Amino acid sequence: MQQIPSDEDVCVASLADRDSVVAIDDDVYSGLDYLPATYPSLVEGPGVRGYLYKKGGRIVAFLNTQLIDGGRTVIHSTARVAPEYRGSGVFGRFHRLIRSNYIGTPNICYIALTVTDITMTAIGQKLLRTYRQVTEKTITTVGLTSFNFNVNVGKTTTLFPGLRTLSTDDMTSIMSCEDGRLHHLFPDGRIILDWQPYRLMAANVPLITNTCTHRVFLATDANSPPLDTGLLSVPTVLSAGSYYRCSKGTQYITDLFGEGSEEDLRAHITWHLLRSADVGNGNVVFSIYHTRGLDDIIADLGKTFPLKKFSLSYEKLIVLEQDVCQRSNDPVSSRM
Repeated sequence: MQQIPSDEDVCVASLADRDSVVAIDDDVYSGLDYLPATYPSLVEGPGVRGYLYKKGGRIVAFLNTQLIDGGRTVIHSTARVAPEYRGSGVFGRFHRLIRSNYIGTPNICYIALTVTDITMTAIGQKLLRTYRQVTEKTITTVGLTSFNFNVNVGKTTTLFPGLRTLSTDDMTSIMSCEDGRLHHLFPDGRIILDWQPYRLMAANVPLITNTCTHRVFLATDANSPPLDTGLLSVPTVLSAGSYYRCSKGTQYITDLFGEGSEEDLRAHITWHLLRSADVGNGNVVFSIYHTRGLDDIIADLGKTFPLKKFSLSYEKLIVLEQDVCQRSNDPVSSRM
């Protein structure tokens, strides 16, 4: 471990530290901070660890790490620094100390993180000296006000005959497909969910189907041969919907994969809008993450749903990755 000043300390976070970590900064992501609702999953779970940086006994920074891709990739999904310590070098020291826990570990090949276009504008050139850009997604966000739409959300797939809810077995089939038939869904070889990039590996299925954010997967079936497992035909569009409580009410995130037709995309978005209204009690911030802008579809859906534009300071998320080993026989890198 690198040396740190005598009045500073790094230690592992626990469930008991939740309130102190939340108190580091209460003005994050325009009121859409997920940390208070999801904190347990950031410090406990498969391959998960949270770290605290203390100065004079006070917690001034938090960093979460998780091992994914069968233990080959470390991701940093959550970080907080007290406002008065930003730009002081505290977080840089903290980050390097945590990285030293992993760099050189035989199985670790990659470090990944996701940033916004605001971050890239500020320090993008610095990041790109060590990281390469894997992909980016556009964010479309609206507010959903209270309304009466008498539909049982559990049965809404009957409104969209081409849609079906995917099981864990279905997702295992998708994540195990290696013959290129899912390139239209995942051209970068990743499924990006809630800002976290996962390679298409069966080992990631328990991580992406966890119940912390109530995630549900949907697919538009295509008239095509089934995947090798025989469980599922190749989808033309796939989506994932998850939500958590925040100071604005409920944040509902829809991750869309595949270009599909406008009708297909509209069906997926509408299904998730209905679900978000059902779980959000009429006070929902609804975000869609996709590779293209969806303003026209959202504007049209605004004729049916009481949607209003919700402005964020950022419009894109960008996935970066750094290679920390150069093994040509690495089975993960051979699928890049």
